[in-house]
Amino acid sequence: MPFKKLSAKELDEFRSHLVRAQELLAGDLTQLHEEALGGNSGQDSSEPRATDTSDSYYQEFNLELLERDETTLREVMDAIERVDAGSFGQCEGCAEAIAKDRLKAMPHARYCIKCQREFERGNL
Repeated sequence: MPFKKLSAKELDEFRSHLVRAQELLAGDLTQLHEEALGGNSGQDSSEPRATDTSDSYYQEFNLELLERDETTLREVMDAIERVDAGSFGQCEGCAEAIAKDRLKAMPHARYCIKCQREFERGNL
């Protein structure tokens, strides 16, 4: 299906969803950053603690979430730029239209389903 620009109303709706996602992710990132790098709540770090192993696990887990959310936030911000530039909804692989159902499920999508599969295989 050739690329057909979305209506102004549809673009406004997608932009609103993206801005809301950006705000939520930014808040999550702040909280995850504090949890992952925040320290030991004033406890003496020279004393061995029974929970050191689980603390390390949760810190590593939070760092992985932080990295994932930072990536998603960048994708959301890029999608907002595509809305503003007039290219939102156009696949970056084949230049065809991305299905509206896909955009509703993942408004920061860069690729149509077919091209996303190729991207994941390393072919794009």
